[in-house]
Amino acid sequence: MATAATSTRTTRQAAIPDTDVDRLRLAVLRLARRIRTSYEDEITPSQLSVMALLARQGALTVGQIADREHVRPPSASKIVGALEQAGLVERTVDPTDRRCQPITLTAAGRQTIDRARLAGRTFLTDRLDDLTTEETDALVAALPALERLLGSTE
Repeated sequence: MATAATSTRTTRQAAIPDTDVDRLRLAVLRLARRIRTSYEDEITPSQLSVMALLARQGALTVGQIADREHVRPPSASKIVGALEQAGLVERTVDPTDRRCQPITLTAAGRQTIDRARLAGRTFLTDRLDDLTTEETDALVAALPALERLLGSTE
């Protein structure tokens, strides 16, 4: 019995077995979780994600954070509030619209995100060292395709 997900697949997609798609999904999810949890702190994954967003894109409003993180504004506000209490982000005043309060990383927030990135990079580098040259070459060659799956080239 075909499900809606399998019945709408294109011919090219159908050439990729569902089991391989599931393996890719699981591998990406597990790898992302392992990288994310390699940094041990009291920061939640959602908080770390917002901090990484601010580090990449600069000052954003709570609404912009909610949009980019695919969460509702009250959830984004709660995350920002916790980060603000921890001294990792701060609200600023937009000189062109005083009602607008963009959120920025503090110096402590930048240090935290740098430590988290280093922990993730160290974890991944250590794991990559366990692979053969051919396997690492294949991963590097797959980077453009993985970035296209994400819809970005960051």
